[in-house]
Amino acid sequence: MPGLKLEAALIWWSCPILQLLCVYLLYRRKLLRQFPFFASYLLYLTLLNVIRFLLSRKFGFSSWTYYWVYWAGTALLNVGAIAVLYEIFCAAFKPFAGLQDLAKIVFKWAAGCILFIGLVVFVSNPSLSAGAPSHWLSTSITDFERIVSVMEFALLIFLFVGSQQLGVAMRNQVFGLALGFGFNSVFSLAILIVFSTHKNKIPLWSQWTYWASLLIWLGYLLKPEPERESLHIPVTSPLLRWNEVALQLGHSGGKVALLNPEPFLPQVDRMVERVLQRQIVERRRPRYHTEIGQ
Repeated sequence: MPGLKLEAALIWWSCPILQLLCVYLLYRRKLLRQFPFFASYLLYLTLLNVIRFLLSRKFGFSSWTYYWVYWAGTALLNVGAIAVLYEIFCAAFKPFAGLQDLAKIVFKWAAGCILFIGLVVFVSNPSLSAGAPSHWLSTSITDFERIVSVMEFALLIFLFVGSQQLGVAMRNQVFGLALGFGFNSVFSLAILIVFSTHKNKIPLWSQWTYWASLLIWLGYLLKPEPERESLHIPVTSPLLRWNEVALQLGHSGGKVALLNPEPFLPQVDRMVERVLQRQIVERRRPRYHTEIGQ
């Protein structure tokens, strides 16, 4: 490709191939239903790279058309990354059907706050008032990309810390997807800090980190996924108690009457104890009737 060095050309041609290969493996492993956002993310990025390549050939890398398409596509890509993180976050809570709904609500609120912060940063950028729209667009989207990178890194830390409680082993594909995003986010943030004075080197190094993330995803998708580890959770675990409460309340949209301003967590504990005591009584009742009959 004219105007590109051998390293950049290698990334341009190999990344779409690896992305399509990952989508194909998702289809072969019957994981498209479980990770539709991730597959859409890879397909969108492949299409975006093709559009960027065609625009670079027709208008050049320094043209306004290429510039606006590049940064607008990057902004949509970051929004898509948040959707993929939501998908991974929900998959991590799969053994806890009750807490999964709560996790979805918490993540949606967190994603909404991040999008709002990104919008505020986008509008309040000083480059906008200085009359430099090109500078304003690239700076705002780069700041938003940093926020998403922090979110990706936080998800990886969450799975590292809670892998034993959630039954997500490091060989699990859910962990592998989070590892790819976390690896990309850590090195992208480090590159932005190290090469802050040499911004012309940032794009190439960022592409190398994403290329390495693709290899991580590909490695996890190539090998068969092991069975999810069985969970051994103490009966007194708050995680198990909250999940039991969520399952007992169900999805009917019922209401709970709060008659006093007592803290919420003690009420939850007592509710779980009542449920467990009721289950114990119901289990002992048939045995009691059997002994009387004898």
